[in-house]
Amino acid sequence: MDVIRSQKIGSYDQEVVFPPVGSVGVTQFDHQHDKESYFQKIESSMELQNRFKSEAGIDIVSRVAAMLHEKSGLRVRIAREGTRDYFAGLLRAVDNAIQIHPDYAPYDGPDWEIGRISAQLTWNILLKQVPGGDTIIYDRQWQGRADDVVFRKKFPRYAYDPVGLQGNVFKCLMAKQGDLTLFNPRNFHEVKPCDRSLSEPGDVTRFTMSSFVGLLGSETGGDPELILWS
Repeated sequence: MDVIRSQKIGSYDQEVVFPPVGSVGVTQFDHQHDKESYFQKIESSMELQNRFKSEAGIDIVSRVAAMLHEKSGLRVRIAREGTRDYFAGLLRAVDNAIQIHPDYAPYDGPDWEIGRISAQLTWNILLKQVPGGDTIIYDRQWQGRADDVVFRKKFPRYAYDPVGLQGNVFKCLMAKQGDLTLFNPRNFHEVKPCDRSLSEPGDVTRFTMSSFVGLLGSETGGDPELILWS
């Protein structure tokens, strides 16, 4: 946490994600229609991960990749466009909530390498214990435009109206500091606010590191493999 406290924290595009969600790193989601801008920001986005390696002696993304390889037996690599690697390993700093939304690369990036995946997971590591801040995962997968026209919000544009999920079963994922958790982000999900009290009314920030994991199957012309990106 000492490394994070001294790190400058930005945010997602607030025209799309609001209230603001703090972040360190670049996301494909914020650059869906501008590949060049995304790849131009990769080098500077690696600052925090490089600091983790040099100051704390830990390479979080490599550790997760090694675990995925061990459990799946598949090759694991960073996603790539031509000779350019994607960024993977986003830090998020959430002091409010993250509204209901899905993530699925074939819809978010059909013209990117990640748009060729056949299945997707997301991994998250909670870096500091907080009260509350649970992740709610709904038993309802995003159907792309068919859902967008019915219950996607006009603002913030990443979020969906809860009315579209009425009657669906959900799972509450209570993260613990240091735990690695994975789920299918095509399922609608949200992050609840951290708990506050009269005795401790101040801000509580939920720090996590995460990326997506996609399966590139043999139908893409090679051996099945897992790719990582943010």
